[in-house]
Amino acid sequence: MGTLMKKAQTFKLGKNPVVVFPVSAWEIVRARISQLEEYYQMSTSATYKKDIASARASKKQISSKALYKKLGLA
Repeated sequence: MGTLMKKAQTFKLGKNPVVVFPVSAWEIVRARISQLEEYYQMSTSATYKKDIASARASKKQISSKALYKKLGLA
């Protein structure tokens, strides 16, 4: 975030300060905020927590090769 703040410029619009970002920097900020919002929604979901607990309790294992194939990465 430090490099993004270096790209920001601060102006005054009346009595209120206004921050101006280049579009490329704003897109990075927007993507990060969206990701954080998704993480928050997952962490507060009871279903998500229940699924994580059951997956951790399960002794079922899958190889990385099988996982890559299942996800379409291989």
